[in-house]
Amino acid sequence: MENANKTKFKACPFCGKQATIKVNASTLNAYVHCENCSVTMKKNYKGTTRIEEVLIELIATDWNRRSDDGLSGSD
Repeated sequence: MENANKTKFKACPFCGKQATIKVNASTLNAYVHCENCSVTMKKNYKGTTRIEEVLIELIATDWNRRSDDGLSGSD
């Protein structure tokens, strides 16, 4: 199964059917649920190192963006 960003998920390890994936970016919660056998996995990623790294990359990209990016030839 693929989600909106094209990450592939394997089938349910218990029944082999596809699962539903939901992510809440505001709370950093992720949820995978198999409709067929009702197995659910939930995880909160608040405070994880990778989330911190991604947030730093995102804010750096936004902070470093300038209105003349690529036009002036200077850094």
